[in-house]
Amino acid sequence: MAYGVLSGVEPINGLYASFFPVLIYSCLCTSQHASVGTFAVTSLMTGGIVHTVGAEMIAHRNHTETPVDNGTATFDKMPLDIRLQVTIAVTLAVGLWQVLMGVFRLGYLAVFLSDHLVKGFTCAAAFHVFTSQVKLVFGIQGLEERYGPLKLVYFYIDFFSKISQTHVPTLIVSLICITILYLTRVLVNQNPRVMKIIRVPFPIELLVIIFGTLASYELDLESEWGVKTVQNVPTGLPAPVLPHYSIIPEILGRTFSLAIVASAVLISLAKIFATKHNYKIDANQELIAIGASNIFGSFFLCIPATGALARSAVQESVGGSTQMVSLVSAVIVLIVLVALGRFLQPLPKACLGAIIMVALINMLKGALEVRNLWKVSLIDASIFMVTLLATLLLDVDYGLAIGVLYSLLVFAFRMQYGRVAVLGRVRGTLDEIKPLEDPMVDEVSGIKIFRLHGPLYSGNAESFVAKIRKAMISNVRVVSSYLSPVPELEATEMDETMTSGQQPSSGNNQTEITVVTRRQDQATDAVINIVQNNSLLTKAGPRQAKPLRAIIIDCSAINFIDVVGTEKLLRLVNECNKKGIRVVFAACSDSVRDILYLSGVAAALPEENFMSSVSDAIDEL
Repeated sequence: MAYGVLSGVEPINGLYASFFPVLIYSCLCTSQHASVGTFAVTSLMTGGIVHTVGAEMIAHRNHTETPVDNGTATFDKMPLDIRLQVTIAVTLAVGLWQVLMGVFRLGYLAVFLSDHLVKGFTCAAAFHVFTSQVKLVFGIQGLEERYGPLKLVYFYIDFFSKISQTHVPTLIVSLICITILYLTRVLVNQNPRVMKIIRVPFPIELLVIIFGTLASYELDLESEWGVKTVQNVPTGLPAPVLPHYSIIPEILGRTFSLAIVASAVLISLAKIFATKHNYKIDANQELIAIGASNIFGSFFLCIPATGALARSAVQESVGGSTQMVSLVSAVIVLIVLVALGRFLQPLPKACLGAIIMVALINMLKGALEVRNLWKVSLIDASIFMVTLLATLLLDVDYGLAIGVLYSLLVFAFRMQYGRVAVLGRVRGTLDEIKPLEDPMVDEVSGIKIFRLHGPLYSGNAESFVAKIRKAMISNVRVVSSYLSPVPELEATEMDETMTSGQQPSSGNNQTEITVVTRRQDQATDAVINIVQNNSLLTKAGPRQAKPLRAIIIDCSAINFIDVVGTEKLLRLVNECNKKGIRVVFAACSDSVRDILYLSGVAAALPEENFMSSVSDAIDEL
């Protein structure tokens, strides 16, 4: 009922969404435990669409060019028939999006909504929902609901400017309800010792509704004290209503993000229970099931339905293991709709606001998750914070879009600038290979070993091959220093040259000094080459550096290579073949090896240049 108000319609529409969609979802889903119903974030997003499109419809009806009140009007000022028309059209559009995603097998898209992105989004969206209940809890009249960027900032400026107009009886009712709800949650439902005894969460929300209704009826809170009540709760089931299809084109684009969020919530919930009880779900079938449920519900005045967290948790905790439990709970809702609805008319709206606020506490605590993310990964923490701040400062739709876009950019950045490790052999071993950053690892003489962590594709192929070329050029310079085109001088000839005092003529007097430090086995050799006026004078240590004779590319961490990646590798192989440098691919998976063969890279190399491991390649070379 509270989420029905949050969606911009009546409380009874929230009850409808807890009954009609359940009938269809239970028959089509693959999850044994997930149940559908209302959800805070989707209700908030629905309310935003209802307000915006409803204002446009009123403006069109009045033959004006701009929506009424510039988007700050409350739902009370909007006719109920318009709100219902937009709501059922939104529910239908969301269902159509979900069915299309299921038919086209797009369930995998849910993986792009990473856990830290979803946590940041739901935390910020929970604050939006929390804010939407402030007016009900404080009973302030004339507090406008705002939409669009910076709406929270404008709302709280307006709220604190009118806080002196707080309706004290309403605030007292709210505080009593919040205190009871919070203490029961902390001392009973979140207390492991108590839960071991009662096993089922104590239904304090139901008791607050019952006693709040009785107290309002006995004390006549609305007439005597001015406390706003629910008033209109129709009894019975609604007659089927055809959605206004003319509204669909106007809201189709706006409901896409709502459909994504609703789908992600349901699939995540279903996966949690599937993992816990060791069975599998079909994400695409889940999309079809929830889409069909929303399409069916749109004909019965339902708000968009998605995974109902609390409802699913209660059904699972009492031992339910099939969708029959959802059907039983739907029968209970049916009894309320048919027989008990009229008894809820005296219920204070402040009770509904208090229930929502307390239910959001755990979501709001999600902001503390950034501390754990910061310790593990600064990039993941940045995704959380960008999504959180964008949703808070702008709006729910904008925040989700910015969060997804930023997450994709981070994903592309990670792939493009994936870690490239230069490997060597652990000192004193023959087959243990590790990165050279380890002080116990030595570079294999005359061999460079590279390992790319991630796919080799158009975004990082150029930089990966450039790193290999840089190492090749470095080796060429080192080798050229003492294996230059000028014949290498023996020690006696070098002495004679130096004593004869011959100085070749040159046009510049620049002196280039190159210092190369090389680790090999347990020794470190330094070679200092002095080139003056294009003449080579060499002073070498007792051990000469060996020229680069092979490059090993460790493919054990490469999962795929695209066309651009194969083109870059083929050019590299051809360059190395011309210079007499052998290129070896080690530890290739079957898919990577097939790509190398189909692209022509393998044709430029002999078969023995494909090794099963890096250590085998080193031994062979």
